[in-house]
Amino acid sequence: MWIKLVIIALILTIAFFIVFNLVRSQPPQEEAETSEKIEENVEVPEDPPVIITDGVLRGWEKGLLSWTLEADEMRLNKQSSRATCPNGVELVVFDEKGEIKSTLKGNKGFINLDNKDFQLVDTVEVLSTNGNRIESLGIIYRDNNKTIEGFALSKIFFDENYIECQKFISDLDFENPVFEIVQKGKFVIGEKTVSQ
Repeated sequence: MWIKLVIIALILTIAFFIVFNLVRSQPPQEEAETSEKIEENVEVPEDPPVIITDGVLRGWEKGLLSWTLEADEMRLNKQSSRATCPNGVELVVFDEKGEIKSTLKGNKGFINLDNKDFQLVDTVEVLSTNGNRIESLGIIYRDNNKTIEGFALSKIFFDENYIECQKFISDLDFENPVFEIVQKGKFVIGEKTVSQ
C-alpha cells in the first residue's frame, strides 16, 4: 500500500512540474496585449489634430458654390473650426453666377471656418479673372464681406496701375481700394484722355 501511495505521489509531483513549466513558459496574455498597445501608441501624440491630405473644402452661399480650398495638408483642431495648411494652399473664390472670380495661392495658410477668414502667408499670389494681380507676403480674404486685406508688403497690379504698400483693403475687383503705408507706385484716378 505504501508503494502505491509513493508511486501516486511521484506521478502527481511529475505531472505538477510538467504543468507548472508549461504554464511558466507561456507569456501571460495580459502582458502581451499591454506591450502591443504601448508599441502602437509610441508615435501618436497625446492630443493629435485631424490631418487631411490632398483635401478640398467647399463653401456654399444661397445654394451656390462660394469658394473652394485645396491644400496638400490641412491640420484641423479638435472642433474642426480652425485649420492650418503648412504645405501650400489654393483658395478659389466664385462670383454670384458661379464663375471663378479670383484665385489666391500661398505657401502657408490659416483658416477660421467659423467666420470664413482665410489668411495666406509666405509668398502669396492673387490672380483675378479681370486681370488684377497681387504679390504679397500676407493676405486675408474675408468671405463674409468679400474683401481682401494685405497686412505685409504687397505689390498690386490693377487697371494699369501699380501700388506697392504695407497695408491695403479692397473688394476683389479693386473698385474701392484703400492703401496704407504706400512705398511706391503709379496710380491714375478717373478716365484716361489722349492729349492732342
